[in-house]
Amino acid sequence: MRINKLDAKTKEKIDSIFTEWDRPGSPGCALAVTINNEVVYAKGYGFAQLEYGIPITADTIFHVASVSKQFTTMAIALLAAEGSVDLAAPVHSYLPELPRFEQEITVRQLVHHTSGLRDQWELLMAAGWRLDDVITQEHLLKIIMRQKDLNFAPGEQYLYCNSGYTLLAEIVKRVTGKTLRQFAAERIFQPLGMTNTHFHDDHTEIVENRAYSYAPKGEKDWRKSILSYAAVGATSVFTTVKDLAKWLANFSHGKVGGEEVLKIMNSRYALNNGEEIFYGFGLMFEEYKGVTEIGHSGSDAGFRSWCGRVEPHGLGISILANFANAVPREYARRIIDILLADKLAAEKKEETKPLPLPRITGTFLLQRSGERLELTEENGSLFLQTEDLPEPVVLKPQGKVNNYKSASPQIEIEISFSEEEDSGEIRCLLTRRTMALGRKMPDYTLTAGELAMYEGEYYSSELDSTYRIALQDNQLTVSFQRHPTVNLIPWGAAHFVYEKALVPGTELKFTKKDGEITGFKLSGGRIRNVDFTKK
Repeated sequence: MRINKLDAKTKEKIDSIFTEWDRPGSPGCALAVTINNEVVYAKGYGFAQLEYGIPITADTIFHVASVSKQFTTMAIALLAAEGSVDLAAPVHSYLPELPRFEQEITVRQLVHHTSGLRDQWELLMAAGWRLDDVITQEHLLKIIMRQKDLNFAPGEQYLYCNSGYTLLAEIVKRVTGKTLRQFAAERIFQPLGMTNTHFHDDHTEIVENRAYSYAPKGEKDWRKSILSYAAVGATSVFTTVKDLAKWLANFSHGKVGGEEVLKIMNSRYALNNGEEIFYGFGLMFEEYKGVTEIGHSGSDAGFRSWCGRVEPHGLGISILANFANAVPREYARRIIDILLADKLAAEKKEETKPLPLPRITGTFLLQRSGERLELTEENGSLFLQTEDLPEPVVLKPQGKVNNYKSASPQIEIEISFSEEEDSGEIRCLLTRRTMALGRKMPDYTLTAGELAMYEGEYYSSELDSTYRIALQDNQLTVSFQRHPTVNLIPWGAAHFVYEKALVPGTELKFTKKDGEITGFKLSGGRIRNVDFTKK
């Protein structure tokens, strides 16, 4: 492969996307761009290991998080084409120990995130785990097998679910007698010459030339973001942008799998109501300015990634980053804008309904940090007050509907608003150095006496965990093993939201019988109605 065939002006435009991180003391990104399966530009920006000042190159090995999913589905597609796996068969055909839910889950529903299974990472956090713990395949399988209910009936909805991909890895192992790492090495990576790629199923294994991950610390500094996964299927491929270029080329020449398998990989799924979803076999199909992006992003610890094709123009882009506030897909789209400038259509105008200022004023809770935002209206202008600003800043409308930006050039803040279709709740996305989701707080309060009725210990057999709810200084709190005590904010009748949570949207809805509290249902972004019973 010939590298760096782009002209100097085009390279300069691409490099400018990554300038902010291409400096000493900063993590960064690796990039590979292919046109018609040939690498035309590959480069590294920033540093792979800040402790030793090791720079990122196009040969640096990254953990690519959920970009891994397309390799898991390739393994399943190969076995399906050979007749070893039936995509329409119940998962119980291969994993009889999976709990018996009211409706059977098929292998295909695991692939397309339509199984209804609760997500493994959120289950672990709800059970008291930290995501920087050592987490093995066995740990994940145990908590998946403890579940008694689904988020929804299989095929009814699309909801991204890592648990399904852990089960797909286990299906490969049961059918072939080989681990996913072994099978992928023999049938995918070695045939494609991806010599720097493997499923990382041993957290103690030394990998030369690998990047470590980081997260922002304050406005300018960085901290380590620890990742010790020894689990595969949903995540844990280690690879380089150059190897990913070889993978993208396979979608054209089909050396691995051939036409039949590639057809499976590019297949979509229709929900029970006939609606076709955008998610294929570990690949997302999305439209951008008249072209089709076919790829996947990834996010674990401080690692961020995007790898995909842009059709029908034969463009391939792989971006791997080792800092938590990186947005590789956004960087990829900026590269698309540069390389396909004369071929792109204008962006479609949003059909979003504008929200009047009174709907977006009030107090918003950012659950990741516990911070509150105050939005007020004065003489037709919108003002934002955050906990770290000495005074409110004026927000000016910014391009897209319901998007605003600080009017002060010294304060870099953007905020967008949306309305939930089902509940009508107003939400916001605040962008400073990182992005944070917020929910508009209801005007709802309870007296200390009303809060006291919720005190007690609650146990979940699905998590094998006990939560303790207590009233402290007229504030209801929840605590459980290895996690800090968190304030509970009244959100409605028998409904409380975590003031601070790793997963925005985490909430409790209490159940009653004969006027007495009997338990609650815990829900988050990808888990719904996990049952707790009052002791």
